[in-house]
Amino acid sequence: MFDVVICGGGLAGLTLARQLRREVPRAKVAVVERQRRPLPDAAHKVGESSVELSSHYFGVVLGLGDYLRKNHLIKNGLRFFPGGGRTHRLEERTEIGPPQMPKVPSFQLDRGRLENDLRAMVEADGVTLLEGFSVRDIRFGSSPEQQPHEVVVSEGSQGEHQTLRARWVVDAAGRAALIRKKLDLTRPSGHLANSSWYRVKGKLDVGDYVPESERGWHARDSEHIRWLSTVHFMGTGYWLWLIPLSTGHTSVGVVVHDEVHPFDTIRTLEKTKQWIAHHEPRIWEQIGHHEAEDFLCLRHYSHGSVQVYSTDRWSCVGEAGPFADPFYSPGSDFIALGNCFTTELIRMDLADDASWKARAEEYDGFYLRFFDVACETYRKAAPCYGQPRAMAAKIYWDDFNYWSFVCQYFFKELWKLPPAEHARFVEIAKGFATLSFRAQKLVSEWAKRAHDEPRPVHVTLPPIPSLLANLHLDLEKAMTPDETHAYMTEKLALAEELLHEMVLRALVSLGPTKGVEVAREVDLASWGSRVSDARLDAEEAEGGARRRALSLVARDFERCVGRADKHPEVSSVRGLVAHVYASITEAAE
Repeated sequence: MFDVVICGGGLAGLTLARQLRREVPRAKVAVVERQRRPLPDAAHKVGESSVELSSHYFGVVLGLGDYLRKNHLIKNGLRFFPGGGRTHRLEERTEIGPPQMPKVPSFQLDRGRLENDLRAMVEADGVTLLEGFSVRDIRFGSSPEQQPHEVVVSEGSQGEHQTLRARWVVDAAGRAALIRKKLDLTRPSGHLANSSWYRVKGKLDVGDYVPESERGWHARDSEHIRWLSTVHFMGTGYWLWLIPLSTGHTSVGVVVHDEVHPFDTIRTLEKTKQWIAHHEPRIWEQIGHHEAEDFLCLRHYSHGSVQVYSTDRWSCVGEAGPFADPFYSPGSDFIALGNCFTTELIRMDLADDASWKARAEEYDGFYLRFFDVACETYRKAAPCYGQPRAMAAKIYWDDFNYWSFVCQYFFKELWKLPPAEHARFVEIAKGFATLSFRAQKLVSEWAKRAHDEPRPVHVTLPPIPSLLANLHLDLEKAMTPDETHAYMTEKLALAEELLHEMVLRALVSLGPTKGVEVAREVDLASWGSRVSDARLDAEEAEGGARRRALSLVARDFERCVGRADKHPEVSSVRGLVAHVYASITEAAE
């Protein structure tokens, strides 16, 4: 009889097992994993890149910081080359990315190495690890005392069936999704995209793809650390990634959105190579001679779920629950959040805290809303990948939202607060969600109507110092719940101002006709707020007077992504805004 049986010993299951042994040491934990050790270095698994939230989980919550620094690569953030690569050399394309190594670390993870090491760690922690065993069935019990859950396992596919009894069952089996499929919980996410990827031996250094004679381009990376980023080569409806691994391998992958590039275009290794050669020929010239070590593809990888936490003492973590998209590397973030919620529920239950069931329902709703907001980041993104100016604005917004609320929520462990205290943060989450849905629609509609040629500039996100960089640094700032609430409330107000700054930029760059089209598509008339008179006054000033008149948000946004390109039909920004609002108001009436 176990307190917890975890079905699946990949990244989600192993990290949960380690967390349970650290935070609920009385819990008797078993992990069932069909694949035996050793996993190969550069194992072919989804999720090699981490960002701030999951890196905090791995490094601080699980106590793996020193291990990660010693055995994996510290990541140089996310780096983007939007606009498409068929007709432009790399040095001619807009580059979006950090100017230096981030202060709050994240990592490029060699999943084979990490999971081999995690298996040894959890065994040392006292976890029962059943390697080479497959889960044949999960039989849900009515109560842990009278009728516990039963997990039927066998060694290999032909082995004799054995039964593990458990108070809690956690599905960490990835896309096998044992519970989600058994209970018919899978639902469409509204996001249709596909991916294929492979590994090659050797370091693929983006700096090698530009001639040394382009001194200005190379000077932007004086420390020669571009290659440590997750590098994205992007065009309308697609992106191609390069991710370095500590073993000396490089992960190469393609993501395509159905609306532009059907799955059939990348469904085999040969087709993937042909696709890269066609859409990113200059990159293919550099990487095409490297032999693929493996290959995998996923059609319509994104999916939703009706439920992930149950008062019947089960949960689904990692890809066994909902999955959004690999862009921005959120998969490990969902593992971190899902594991922490699961651990807290198990801790409360084993401590005979009867309120755990109400908390399970609360967590379930919060997690699924969080997933929906995250997924919206990708559902409408296909047009943005081909338009550098709209894409830069989107990245600024996404970073602002992520660092202001999502990461602060996790770093400050707000899910552990009593329900009444937690509720006020749920309300802030809803405020950010409303703004984010509007922002994603806005940048998508803007990008659909834009015709931005890439420019050979470096959009540094985030530059230091800047408002955006301060948000990043604030992640490690100690704050009480009251201070965190005040901080988030302030940032929510700034986020609303930022959204209107993005509206203004879209209108100015598109001009009156397309500007009205966008305003109607995003239902600007219903927002209940608009670009302020003070902002329009600032736009009528010139030079230093204009800059001094700009708010902190407007000044920082402009400093990061550059001045807006004014459409030739725009003679007065105030007049343009008045025209747009008059047009959409008249249409609404």
